Amino acid sequence: MEAEGTMKKSKMKRGKKMFLYIAAAVLVIVVLVFLFYYNKALPEALEIAETMEKVGSDYYFNGDSDVGFIIFSGAKADEKAYAYLAKLLHEAGHTVVIPMPVLHMTATESHGLAIIESNPKIEKWFLIGHSLGGLPITRIALQQPPKVQGIAYLASYVLTGLEELDIPVIRITASNDMTMNKDMMKSSSEHLPDNSFEIELEGANHQGFAAYKALGRDGEATISWKEQQEQSVLLILDFFDPHISNVSLGD
Repeated sequence: MEAEGTMKKSKMKRGKKMFLYIAAAVLVIVVLVFLFYYNKALPEALEIAETMEKVGSDYYFNGDSDVGFIIFSGAKADEKAYAYLAKLLHEAGHTVVIPMPVLHMTATESHGLAIIESNPKIEKWFLIGHSLGGLPITRIALQQPPKVQGIAYLASYVLTGLEELDIPVIRITASNDMTMNKDMMKSSSEHLPDNSFEIELEGANHQGFAAYKALGRDGEATISWKEQQEQSVLLILDFFDPHISNVSLGD
């Protein structure tokens, strides 16, 4: 009887170990899928990205003006999905940088600050953040670097602290966005500073601010992603135009 009881305990221990091994393996697989899965850019965006200069891990369109834009991608979005948006800004004569995100989430604020530091010819920087990309642009703005002259949110929450700053801010949202929480989007508007402008694009959705494969959880857009981005760039350039044209670091 004692030997039989010992055998049962041994089998239970082996079964428990096997369960733990399987659970650990499943957890590793889930983590790896989360870390390495991302929404890949559409072919047209990839073609445009091929025309951009690769500087380290970042994509550049170099312009002739002293104005630069940095586009921070949304979570799980291929940074190359923002190439068309970058191209539109570049066609206005400006330098545009798309920094590489960390684990396909978004680029960090330290990465953004390093880009600003490594491009001394650019006197005025404007930061654009899509979705999660709104986090690093807010953190950079809160540090008040003198060359950062404005920020633009694309379907992103506004974080606390920004309302205390004297910086122009534009937030563009989408009427058919089913990814962001509408109530949280509305309540976060209270953190916008006085010098801000907010507008909702009719017929637009969350993913249309980039160009990547469709998300099942987003609303259906009634305008194309190209039209959505073209409208966005026109709004951004128009809003920032007085600061692009007239701001100098000595003012």
